[in-house]
Amino acid sequence: MSTEGSRKSFVILGGVFLSAIVVLYGIYSNLPQLPSEHKEHIKLPSNIDDAKKLGQVISVYKETHYYSVMGVYFATYIFLQTFAIPGSIFLSILSGFLFTFPINLFLICSCSAIGATNCFLLFFIGWA
Repeated sequence: MSTEGSRKSFVILGGVFLSAIVVLYGIYSNLPQLPSEHKEHIKLPSNIDDAKKLGQVISVYKETHYYSVMGVYFATYIFLQTFAIPGSIFLSILSGFLFTFPINLFLICSCSAIGATNCFLLFFIGWA
């Protein structure tokens, strides 16, 4: 691949990544407020203990904002899968804690398929 082609690929990837970050920021900034004692646990989990704490906080939040939680979960999972960022396994575990089995199965399969397809398309665009 030529230098010009590589530069074009990186510009496209960077643009898509920044666009995805802006969309995620928009989604997160429009959520109803959390109590201040719960805010410290809202982050991408890096281990099982973080995932458990996040699950407990989101479970309480889910009781009043079910569809908001599901939408944020869906968008975050697809973002992680699209850019091959580690952490989606913790979201899979978290969804088992939050949602019933049929909803959980649908969410994980859908998000994995959409994210993997997006990842492939980004790769394909980079080599076209």
